[in-house]
Amino acid sequence: MEENIRLEALNALATLAIHDPVFQSRALYDLEGTLARYGFTLNDREMQEVRDFQDRIRASDEELIDVFRSPRTIYARWRHH
Repeated sequence: MEENIRLEALNALATLAIHDPVFQSRALYDLEGTLARYGFTLNDREMQEVRDFQDRIRASDEELIDVFRSPRTIYARWRHH
């Protein structure tokens, strides 16, 4: 059975990352531990979406620089991919 992606869960993560730089930093280096610490439980498809997003951020120095300049770009990039 295929799992559905809960957009509200992913949007909550994006919102948290925008408003909580500690969460943002921790999630980049320890995604699963950080999610557990903040009370998130994602299904496999949702985790893959988050990992894919992180991979896109890490793959592009320009995107990474933008994120550190303005964490709000996380939400914009998340919504467009």
